[in-house]
Amino acid sequence: MGLRGDMAIELARGSTKVELLADQTVSNPHMSEPAFVWTGSELTIGEVSDIRLFGIEQLFEVVLDDNSTVQVSASSKFMMKSGDRKMAPELAPGDALLPLYIEEDNYGYPTYRIPGRAAKHKIYRLMAKWKLGSPLGSGTVVEHIDGNRKNYHPDNLKISINKRSRKRSTKNRLVKPFKDAQKFLDECAAASPLMAKIVHKGRRTNHKVVRVTPGPMGEVYTASVRSGDSVSVSGVFLELPA
Repeated sequence: MGLRGDMAIELARGSTKVELLADQTVSNPHMSEPAFVWTGSELTIGEVSDIRLFGIEQLFEVVLDDNSTVQVSASSKFMMKSGDRKMAPELAPGDALLPLYIEEDNYGYPTYRIPGRAAKHKIYRLMAKWKLGSPLGSGTVVEHIDGNRKNYHPDNLKISINKRSRKRSTKNRLVKPFKDAQKFLDECAAASPLMAKIVHKGRRTNHKVVRVTPGPMGEVYTASVRSGDSVSVSGVFLELPA
C-alpha cells in the first residue's frame, strides 16, 4: 500500500496525516496508534505501526461522490462494500467503497454503524473493549475521564464494574427487548431497500467512485496493522501489509 503524505488515517486521537505520523515514527520507532480496522466482517480497533516513507510511485486520484479524494499508488487495495478488494486502477465509476460511518447520537456520543445494518454503536464502548482486551460484560461502566464525550481515546476511558447495575438489569430483563427491537430493524433493512432508507433516515450509505485519474510520480508512505487487514484512510478502508 502506498499513500500520499497528506492522506489521513482515522486514529483514536483523531484523523492524522500519514506524513506527520511518519515523522513521529522516526523519533519513536516503536510507536503504534489505535485505529479503526475492518476485519472483513466487523469494525474493530487495531494498532497501526511502522509508518514510513516507502518510495516513489505513480499516484492515482480516486474522487468520491461526496467530493473527497484519496490519492494512492497503483498497488493500494480498496475494500469494497461487496466484500471484494480492488486496486486503484481497477476501480470504475459507480463502485461502492466500504465507508467508515461515524455520526453523533442525540446525547453527543460519536457512534458507528456497520454498512447495511441499522444498529448504531457507541465508539467509546468499542475503544473500551479494545483497551480491556475482552468483551464488555453486563454492568461494565465506561467513563470519560475529562468529561468530553467526543474524546474516546483509550487513555481517556475509565472502565469499572457496577455489580448493582448488572443485577438490576438482569432482574428487570431490560436487555432482551432492546435486542429484539434492533433485530427487527436489521431484518427490515435487509429485506427491503425502501425500509432501509427509512431506518437510515435517508442517509447515503455508499462512498461511490466518480472517477479515477492517473497522476504524476510522487512520494508514497506505507504502514502496518497488527489486527485485521484494512484500516480507515480518509473515510474508506485500505488493505495494509501484515
